[in-house]
This record gives sequence, structure tokens and C-alpha cells, in this order.
Amino acid sequence: MPRILIVDDEEPLRSLVARALAMDGHETLTAEDGAAALDLLQAEGGAFDLLLTDIKMPIMDGIALALATARDSRPSRFC
Repeated sequence: MPRILIVDDEEPLRSLVARALAMDGHETLTAEDGAAALDLLQAEGGAFDLLLTDIKMPIMDGIALALATARDSRPSRFC
């Protein structure tokens, strides 16, 4: 099953989405903001199939996270 990283600063929403996707058989991990997600992505070697992120978050927003993830990802993962 796909491995999904869920990033949202609102804990109830983050938990709800993670629980719903887990019930469908997906492996999910969560982060409370873009900076925490970036740390997790680096620690896991980018081993996620989907990054599901909120746009407006403190510390690092979803757009900055997506740009940093794209910049830091190996091109072979997207070919």
C-alpha cells in the first residue's frame, strides 16, 4: 500500500485524515508543520508515495515544503 505523509498544523484534522487513510490500508505518518515534515522526509530518505499537506501553517507552509521536497528529491524518484 502507498505510504503517505500527512502535514497539517491542526491536530484533529491531521488525526482524522490519518485514521481514514489507515482504515483504507495505507501506511501514514504525520507532521505538525512543514519543518517537521521536511525533517521526517529526510530521516526516512524520502520514502513516501504521497505528500498531503495543508498550505497555511506556521514555521514552513505547504508551498515551501513542496518546493523544498522537489528540490531535495532525487530525479530518479519522479521518472
